[in-house]
Amino acid sequence: SAILLGSPAGPTRVISIAAYEAAFEQYDYALASAIAMIMGLVQLVIVAAVLALRNVFYRGPVTGGKG
Repeated sequence: SAILLGSPAGPTRVISIAAYEAAFEQYDYALASAIAMIMGLVQLVIVAAVLALRNVFYRGPVTGGKG
């Protein structure tokens, strides 16, 4: 588990821990919401890039049908 590999205060700190701490420990809901929105945007950009690269590098059949 992540607890065995590192603590959230050290170099293994991830951005979701920062969002959690902002929301539930510091009661800064605006910051937590901003962090969550940025995380979602980054995920959408990564998915779009993967789909675009898949279309570029995929070499399927040029014509349909058999043979």
